[in-house]
Amino acid sequence: MNGKEDVFKKFVTNYKTGDIIYKKDDEQKHFFIINNGKIQIKLDEGENILVTLGKGDFFGEESLNEGQNAAYTVEVVEDADIIKIPYIALTDMMKKNTAISLKILKKLSEKNLKMLENSASFGHTVSAAKKKPVKAEPAVEDDESETLDPEIKAYLVIKRSNRIVQLTKKHTYLGRRDYTTGFIPDVDLTKEDEEKYISRKHSKISYIEEKFYVSEEPGAVNGTFLNGNKLSTGVKHELKNEDEITLCHLDIVFKY
Repeated sequence: MNGKEDVFKKFVTNYKTGDIIYKKDDEQKHFFIINNGKIQIKLDEGENILVTLGKGDFFGEESLNEGQNAAYTVEVVEDADIIKIPYIALTDMMKKNTAISLKILKKLSEKNLKMLENSASFGHTVSAAKKKPVKAEPAVEDDESETLDPEIKAYLVIKRSNRIVQLTKKHTYLGRRDYTTGFIPDVDLTKEDEEKYISRKHSKISYIEEKFYVSEEPGAVNGTFLNGNKLSTGVKHELKNEDEITLCHLDIVFKY
């Protein structure tokens, strides 16, 4: 272990998936560097995720302003070893090592840009909600709601829960429900996606000219894979019996 790692070793803290490192408005006196694992920064303890951070990322910059409480809630979504540095120790390190200071500033800038982009989208959702009453968004558009012939037996096996879902429509959306807008996808993976990596409308399975196809939806993040190969957004790929579809980290087997 080199000298720089030795400096940080005494500050490493272990966190488990689901741990809340701190909540919005908590007293904040530490700066955090992720050694491994993943965390999510949220506007509060709800569903509004501003950014997901992993190895090498920083958070907790509120601690640099003495007396400022936490601006966000931070939740661990994958077991993590995190360097938790007291404000006083961090400022001392930054004074002695300009390289550390520059790296922190760069990483924080990248993180804050992502958070601004996501918070802007939340603001748009809230603004739209004020203009008209919130109502459940239909799972699919009207012209995509046509059902399959009952003789067609195709279904999905969600490996994490062993849940079986029969495909009954010619266009089936897979994703996670949106509690803000009321949108519920045809295959709701909210319970299986405990880490909240899957997008609201993540991918779609279509039945076209007697064949099934899978495609990733625009705006999906963290990737869609078919038998280990990453899909390009909007491009349809034919499905065969026993093909494995992976949404971020969730494996789903197609049966036909």
